[in-house]
Amino acid sequence: MTNDQADSGEFLYHSACNDCGSSDARAVYSSGSSFCFACSKWSKEEGADESVRTTRKGKPMGLLSYEYQGLNKRKVPETIAKQFRYGLGHDNSGVLCHVANYFNKDKEIVAQKLRYPDKTFKFIGDSKEALMFGQQLWGNSGKKIVITEGEIDCLSVATAFDGKYPVVSVKGGSNAAKKEISQHLDWLAGYEEIYLWFDNDEPGRKAVSECVNILPAEKLRIIRHADYKDANEVLIYKGKAGVVNTFYNAEKYKPDDIVTPVDLLDTVAEPIEMGFAYYYSKLTKLLYGRRFGEVVTVGAGVSIGKTDFVMSQLAFDLKQGWKVATFMLEQSTKETLLRAAGKVDGVHYHLPNADINKEQLLKTVGGFQDQLFMFDNFGSNDWTTISDKIRYMFHNYGCRIFYIDNLTALNAHAQDERRNLDALMAEVAGIARELDIWVLLVSHLNPPKSGASHEAGGKTEQAQFTGSRAIMRWSYAMFGIERNTLHEDENERNKGLVRILKDRFSGSATGRTVGFRYDRDTGIVHEMDDDFEIEQTGATNDNDF
Repeated sequence: MTNDQADSGEFLYHSACNDCGSSDARAVYSSGSSFCFACSKWSKEEGADESVRTTRKGKPMGLLSYEYQGLNKRKVPETIAKQFRYGLGHDNSGVLCHVANYFNKDKEIVAQKLRYPDKTFKFIGDSKEALMFGQQLWGNSGKKIVITEGEIDCLSVATAFDGKYPVVSVKGGSNAAKKEISQHLDWLAGYEEIYLWFDNDEPGRKAVSECVNILPAEKLRIIRHADYKDANEVLIYKGKAGVVNTFYNAEKYKPDDIVTPVDLLDTVAEPIEMGFAYYYSKLTKLLYGRRFGEVVTVGAGVSIGKTDFVMSQLAFDLKQGWKVATFMLEQSTKETLLRAAGKVDGVHYHLPNADINKEQLLKTVGGFQDQLFMFDNFGSNDWTTISDKIRYMFHNYGCRIFYIDNLTALNAHAQDERRNLDALMAEVAGIARELDIWVLLVSHLNPPKSGASHEAGGKTEQAQFTGSRAIMRWSYAMFGIERNTLHEDENERNKGLVRILKDRFSGSATGRTVGFRYDRDTGIVHEMDDDFEIEQTGATNDNDF
């Protein structure tokens, strides 16, 4: 055997022989050597860069020489590495790297993926022409095929099955999996079952959720080991048997957001628990409490009592030990803090003439530490900013209750306020469900079209909420605050109602009311036991001529 023969390396492709004129008898090898099977002549270009090769079409390719070795740490034997053309070499700078060979549809090596010890990688050659890793080994049909997220995982599955069953890997990892698989749907169509074994992490799960939309559901199977990230980890820690068992425990694909009665058998018979409490005990009773994942909207006319309702509920939540976040877009964080403390101590801390015990105030405010988190940005704000802060407060501070006052300020930047509000409410409801949090929204009301004004004790209605259709659609509960601020009798001016305008949970509370009395000396709102309606007097909004 000549030196050229000994150093020939891996076969790359057939080409024309310049010596005998054969069109395809010349075999080109990864070392730069070539051998013509027609004239039996070895050749090698003098002075040529041995890392530079050309395809049959004459396109330059920086392909490397390599040798086969078992991946001992990965538990992949040399036989599997050789079968899949996975070797060990040095790049043009002399740096040691793994070399994964990629073939085109003509089974020619057209690209190599170089993997370095620091887990970085790069492609050389024509990766656009390349098939999936290992695809050249298998036919156009079969019973089962496994698709992995990386070459080493592909080798791991092949190791467990002794290289006998089809397994391939996407070349670009999880981010490009959907695009790459879509390019080979015709080829995959020949297989009866298609198995996806991507990494058990967020990018891997996202890739699965994307790929399932382009693959036939009846053929699709999802492989995932609960305790290990990928197929190679299973091979390392559980051996070949562990990989085989994980494969045969694959599940038929079913979207996570589609649930059947069987999925709920363990929970469906459990008693429905009462939700956590409102400040008003009657609200708790009528609505069966509050539940995480819900959005509740409260509205009232000008100076009727929205702020007192919110602050009373906020102070109540703090005293219950909840971690609470506030987005008061029309008042400062200082005012929010003073009002909340005032509801606890029965002092108008936010007013200039308040009789303040500084020591008591600081004690109460200090008690809110690690419980109350306030967004410090007075005025109008876009939803993107607010939603980012909600996620931050949830994940970093553990907040489960969120107050947003008010929708008008949140929606003020929109060119089309009505359309934007519909999208906004959908997103608020979505984030409440996603994070399993409770959200209270405050909304302005439009004046009644007829009858008494809100200031004169006029009744609240769903349709009076600004952008009412969106609010009605996405709110689990809606409250209207009613009070006659123009009544001659001070006792009547201090009486008010919380009217339940919507109750999605049971429906039975819609239209019911909860009475309250405002104590002007302390600022405390007291719940009243008796049922009553607000006496309507004074100004009206009668538009009937």
